[in-house]
Amino acid sequence: MKDTGFVLDERYRLHDTGPGHPERSDRIGVLMRSIEERPGLRRIAPRAATGDEITLVHDERHFDAVDRTSGLARAAFDADTPVSADSFGTACLATGGVLAAVDAVMAGEIDNAFAMVRPPGHHAERSQAMGFCLFNNIAVGAAYLRRRYGLNRILIMDWDVHHGNGSQHSFYADPGVLFISTHRYPFYPGTGSIDEVGRGEGEGYTVNLPLPAGFGDTEYDELFEAVVVPIAEAYEPEFVLISAGFDPHARDPLGGMAVTEAGFARMARRLLDVAEHCAQRRCVAVLEGGYDLQAIRDSSLAVLDQFSGRSESLAPPTGPPGRATPVVDAARRRFAEYWGRW
Repeated sequence: MKDTGFVLDERYRLHDTGPGHPERSDRIGVLMRSIEERPGLRRIAPRAATGDEITLVHDERHFDAVDRTSGLARAAFDADTPVSADSFGTACLATGGVLAAVDAVMAGEIDNAFAMVRPPGHHAERSQAMGFCLFNNIAVGAAYLRRRYGLNRILIMDWDVHHGNGSQHSFYADPGVLFISTHRYPFYPGTGSIDEVGRGEGEGYTVNLPLPAGFGDTEYDELFEAVVVPIAEAYEPEFVLISAGFDPHARDPLGGMAVTEAGFARMARRLLDVAEHCAQRRCVAVLEGGYDLQAIRDSSLAVLDQFSGRSESLAPPTGPPGRATPVVDAARRRFAEYWGRW
């Protein structure tokens, strides 16, 4: 097996969200202390994404609006999304870090990679920064794969506790990207109902699995086995992208879910299997949310162990089965017309 790559850079700490903000620079610091010395991983140097690359997803007015914050000591796009003098440059480097990981995979240098970038991206809309996010890193990555490499079917799997509204809306009418999301609902940002399925040619290519609070490893595993993997494999993606938010972790102060690092490892393993069966092993995970430092560290290491093949076979979760059955049944009813009765 080829090496697993990772993107991680001290410069991701330069985006200053101010005192008390959950999306803080320590999220990168705890990863740098834990991952850089881990054997068997190949470091990928990030680069700054260009305006032409970022505007594959965002409009030029939005790009310019973020650019204009350069050098400002303090500004904000909304109450949740502050910026500082270096935020624009850091956001370009975050998006470019994802593109560098994608390039390394497409060049055959590595099979997979984890881009541990900051600020996160999946809430950023075409013309709006929101939810701690300035540019939509993973959506730009998907658009870049299609534009530069001519791929026709990209899977974005978003397991962040918050719905990735920006990623969904970027490809809502586009069958070239299958967007699947597990997320707490109702919850910020208010989108992600099971009836949001795409429109026009993209109808059926948005798969939302809204979840109640408190779901943990067993429920997520049942959903992946019964819904996520069957739909993903039916789509036959040429590349797998993961919005890897760790705020469904039981320790997270914002999420209200009960996933452990073992649960994230199992989700990663199932998606790596999809990548192996359908996508020549090509897979890149992108850091999104997650605000407990220990949970971010342990979960990231668990995912990287799956990516690099360092982990032994995973034991099944031990929680009582059945709590996810209503969500599974609703998904089967809702998506049968698009994906058959699996």
